[in-house]
Amino acid sequence: MKRALIPVLFCTLALGQSPSAASATLSSDEYSVYAAAINFFLRAGIASHPLVADHTSTFACDSGCNGSQTGGCNGLRSKSETPSARLAKVQGDLPSLDSSAIRDFEVKNQACSEIAPRIPIKNKYVLFSPSHLSGLPEDWKFQDYFYFSRVGMDSKRNQALVYIGFMSGTDGSDSGGRYFLFEKTDGSWSRKGTSAVWQLNAPQHR
Repeated sequence: MKRALIPVLFCTLALGQSPSAASATLSSDEYSVYAAAINFFLRAGIASHPLVADHTSTFACDSGCNGSQTGGCNGLRSKSETPSARLAKVQGDLPSLDSSAIRDFEVKNQACSEIAPRIPIKNKYVLFSPSHLSGLPEDWKFQDYFYFSRVGMDSKRNQALVYIGFMSGTDGSDSGGRYFLFEKTDGSWSRKGTSAVWQLNAPQHR
């Protein structure tokens, strides 16, 4: 019973707010990175029933158009640090990350954008907003919540930086917020590293 309460409580918080106006339109590369991220979680057995917030997370604190709140901010940083300070930590954790991707990420994530139902994955996923959730399959007893940022791209568009806030429907120790570095090889995106921002519970050995 306790395992099922974590995503329910988080969803209740998310459904209590309304999204603000969206800004820029997401590129096809950004949707491809979202697909690669979800597929990574599915293949790793961390997620099975993905619900994706239909607006992106940002550097904002005391607000958030997708309803996600962690320590008073929208997930990408703590309230005590600036966006630049957080991204410096990300660069330290991901030394191969090109500085142009970091700059692009910081610019894009000052305001939220709408995520359309264009994520190119074969598995079923459901978009949800802070005020609406529909189309949930009846056999999805436990849901896994994804809160994506915009995707920062390097100048060659071969590296991608994305923040993912994740709430597991089955194991709270898998829930947390991380920056993910993806790299494109032969047209496909693959995960190369992560930088943690927050974690719901201490990790457990499997």
